[in-house]
Amino acid sequence: MSEATTTEATATTEAEPTTTQELGDSGIKALQAERDARKAAEKANADLAAKLKAFEDAKLSDLEKAQNAANESAAELTRLRTENIRNTVALSKGVPADLVEFLTGDTEEAVAAKADLLLARLNAPTSPKPDPSQGPKGDPALGSDPLLDALKNKLGLN
Repeated sequence: MSEATTTEATATTEAEPTTTQELGDSGIKALQAERDARKAAEKANADLAAKLKAFEDAKLSDLEKAQNAANESAAELTRLRTENIRNTVALSKGVPADLVEFLTGDTEEAVAAKADLLLARLNAPTSPKPDPSQGPKGDPALGSDPLLDALKNKLGLN
């Protein structure tokens, strides 16, 4: 197990060259110790959660176990149906895959409405429309300078 964490630590420190240069050897060791402690705490937490579930399951009767399993299955089925609706609508409407998570709703109609709104916002112009009342009026002739023309008229050089 220590070989696996050493390999992960080496891969992690190689992937972060700027961080290791800033931390120094003692900083790297402290960071690795913190990461190892976090992994050990997460593993202990998962082990204790499994033991608690096993203890609670041992106290339940067969009927209660079956009811809990049915409730968990029903919740999973609902989640999968909702995810299926969201993915189906996203595919049919052309919603980008990384934005599917923003589609919400329990029915296909609700998800479709959210998809239409999301696509409308994505395709909306991001810059303001030009204001025709601003800017130059009329097209000056190519190669002409209005100031030079006015000066020549005043001096009578035309």
